[in-house]
Amino acid sequence: MFKLTIHLRHGEEHVIEVFADRRQRLVSDVLRNAGQPLNTRCGQRGLCNGCLFELRSGSLARANTGATILPSDAADLLRGCETRLPDSGEAVIVVPPRSLLSHAPQIVTSFRLNVPRAHDPLWQGFRIPHDDLAPSAALPDALCESVRSRTEREFPVVASRELNDIQPSGDGSFDVGLAHQGDAWVLDAIRFKQPVFGAAVDIGTTTVVAAIVELETGRIAATSSALNAQVKLGDNVLTRINLCMQDPEMVGRLQTAVVRDTLIPLLTEAAREAGIELDHLACVVVAGNTTMLHLLDGVDPSPLGVAPFAPTFLGHRVLETGTWPWPVGVSGNGGAADGAAVAESSDVPRGATVHVLPGAAAYVGADITAGVLASGMAYRDDTCLLVDIGTNGEIVLRHRGDLLGCATAAGPAFEGTGLKCGMRAGTGAIGHIRLDPDTLRADVEVIGGGKPIGICGTAYLDFLARARELGLIGRTGRFTVKEIPGIVQRDLYGRAFVVAQGHGKEPLVITEADVAYLLQAKAAIAAGVVCLLTQAGTTSRDIDTVFLAGGFGFHMHVDSLLGCGLLPGFLPEQIQMVGNSALAGAYLALLDHGSLSEIRRIGQRIRTIELNLDPRFETTYIDQLSLP
Repeated sequence: MFKLTIHLRHGEEHVIEVFADRRQRLVSDVLRNAGQPLNTRCGQRGLCNGCLFELRSGSLARANTGATILPSDAADLLRGCETRLPDSGEAVIVVPPRSLLSHAPQIVTSFRLNVPRAHDPLWQGFRIPHDDLAPSAALPDALCESVRSRTEREFPVVASRELNDIQPSGDGSFDVGLAHQGDAWVLDAIRFKQPVFGAAVDIGTTTVVAAIVELETGRIAATSSALNAQVKLGDNVLTRINLCMQDPEMVGRLQTAVVRDTLIPLLTEAAREAGIELDHLACVVVAGNTTMLHLLDGVDPSPLGVAPFAPTFLGHRVLETGTWPWPVGVSGNGGAADGAAVAESSDVPRGATVHVLPGAAAYVGADITAGVLASGMAYRDDTCLLVDIGTNGEIVLRHRGDLLGCATAAGPAFEGTGLKCGMRAGTGAIGHIRLDPDTLRADVEVIGGGKPIGICGTAYLDFLARARELGLIGRTGRFTVKEIPGIVQRDLYGRAFVVAQGHGKEPLVITEADVAYLLQAKAAIAAGVVCLLTQAGTTSRDIDTVFLAGGFGFHMHVDSLLGCGLLPGFLPEQIQMVGNSALAGAYLALLDHGSLSEIRRIGQRIRTIELNLDPRFETTYIDQLSLP
């Protein structure tokens, strides 16, 4: 037997006993099974440094060679995915906060709608008086005809099989529900508790957001967010696609991660916050990138990883939730899957209809078509740009009536990944940095208050802009001063700027290596914008409005965004924050079924530009690697 003692922040301690016959002995596997998952965002391939920990005492072993590791051998932090537990003995490890998988990231749960909407939800309830029914018709046919005359549907209204068994209420009337099913409206007896709600969902690569909406009024009763549990297997879409290409069984595992371990607990939490049960939910509308939507439906995304990058589907899709991997209280291995809290099977909305929004292409998905709708840019006559700042960095340009779109593969640096003290935005993260122009010392804003435990993307961009403005770093991102006591110090790979003192012994710093990595992500989006504008024959000065979308953009200071060169050549007055435009588009579709066809048309209108085929992209990318 091996005894592992784990020290977390604020003095929290866990002791795990692992018997010699236990197969999963990687430190990352052991901690995940104990409900303390490490940030293995690269799929436990030793690429991301997200699962680093300190060996305080005792001994562990190298996963590849079995060689013993002692504290004296481990001058640097160890990777949880490359270190295993011996068959016997004991060890004490310390896990820094940034290595733990956070389940409470700071994301956008609000949005700006720039378009009006009709009120024609995807599910509607009716009370039909007995006197309104045609006396000579069969009851289901009479109910369908009554509802059809009230709604003037362009799609057929058809009766469900269960409508034959409907019973009248005490006054002789009939309570029926009309649900949009893609090619028809289906009439059924009301099976949901009153009042009836729906949910708008944005399934992101990193974060999933849900809004509980009262269908009769459009009121948002609650919003909630959670980390996409797929992050435990890979932190970006290409990693997850590659997993499916290498092992077909990964499709099911990734679907389980997003449905059972993320979406159902998230909807349960949001419903609880709204003061309802999940059987109040009649329909769910989902936006997301093309890979996420394939995995939601259990469809292999492997074709998205090789030319010609052909999705299995892009159109509006209606899913029956009964086909999903529903939780049954515990997972098949006898415990909650990966420590995730799951809803009891009796609580989940198995009767709800799930609508997947239409996308445009393999890497310009339904989250972007939904954002184009919600921002209103599809209906404008001027030239405008939608930029979704995130891992995939999608961009859409409207110019002379055309819509051009591309994705830039900016990578996860804006989420804090790959940076020495980086973390995703959440409690304890430094969200903003200000530099004193006289002393160059940093003044920080910590999300949730208290001592910081890491630095998130918005703060890094604040630093790039302010440090460049004050001459602390040059155009290439190198520090211009050798050393300033307490401010700039030597680092293993160059110099580092001291941001703040955190919980540990070492201060939180931004290194020259961090700056270089951030400039690569910045350059990808900036080059995408420049190339897209060039292909359209326009420039930044011709753009009337830039709609900045996504949680990252909503929390960013515009002067930092422009100061670091993320949007080259633009002015502050051109920028409009629209928040989570994907969630906004899902909300619109939930309450106005006509939005579904609008989003479909938007997807068909977007002409996708493959930046890897643009001969100017590489040169433009290199040019954008420097700061203004």
